[in-house]
Amino acid sequence: MATGFSDSIALIAGEGVLPVEIAKKLQTSQKSTLILALRDDYEVLRPYAGKLIHMRTPSLGRGLRELKAWGANKLIMAGRIPKKVIYCLPLLFDGLTRSVLRKSLRDDHSLLGSVVKTFEANNIDVIPYWQILPEFIAPQGNLSHRSPTEKEFHDIDYAVNILRVTLPCSFGQAICVADGAVVAIEAMEGTDNMIKRAGEFVKHGVLVKMMKEDQDMRYDLPTVGTKTLENMNAVGLTCLAVESGTTLIMEPGKFFTLAKKFDIAVWGI
Repeated sequence: MATGFSDSIALIAGEGVLPVEIAKKLQTSQKSTLILALRDDYEVLRPYAGKLIHMRTPSLGRGLRELKAWGANKLIMAGRIPKKVIYCLPLLFDGLTRSVLRKSLRDDHSLLGSVVKTFEANNIDVIPYWQILPEFIAPQGNLSHRSPTEKEFHDIDYAVNILRVTLPCSFGQAICVADGAVVAIEAMEGTDNMIKRAGEFVKHGVLVKMMKEDQDMRYDLPTVGTKTLENMNAVGLTCLAVESGTTLIMEPGKFFTLAKKFDIAVWGI
């Protein structure tokens, strides 16, 4: 079933709020959207889909077939795909997916880059989702009801210096610092689980999230949302610093209302 548009944008939707917000925007800009959902709660996307396909595991072969059958020539990839899928379920992947995985390093940057090259080799352009949600991009400076304290600024500066070392090594997109010491740094578990891990050691501190310099802005921007704040509040973190111009703040209205309620400072680096 083809849409008949010269530019038909499809969506591969992983976990989280981001793919849902993108699906809403696509619904207002084109008549019908093909959504390939890699998430258990895929039904949340149905109101915004012309066709919704639930893919239990990543399958590049099936994805390409569905995109071509729909007539899509542009693609947005958004949302989390748990890394444990790559390690725990490789025997369930189709031949094309296994081939791409064998040829790629296992860091997010290399994996996503290889997936994008596969789509582009089949004349499907991967386009940046931030252009669809420009109002969600974090600006610079104070973003919430209060600025960071002097102590929080000190921890932010320390965290930034650490991330400048770890990010080129393809890990450490987020870090928790308290009293000038690294409490936890993000690895494969993701930011939310890293925050919970930090809470096992301290009940205060800052969370800083940044982006690798050569990270592809089409499909791999750092994202924070209300869940980030809820997890921070649960373990006592009092300040969130994100990289301005490259970080998406999901549901900004709800986000900043919650930041004020929890008295969490939000700063754009």
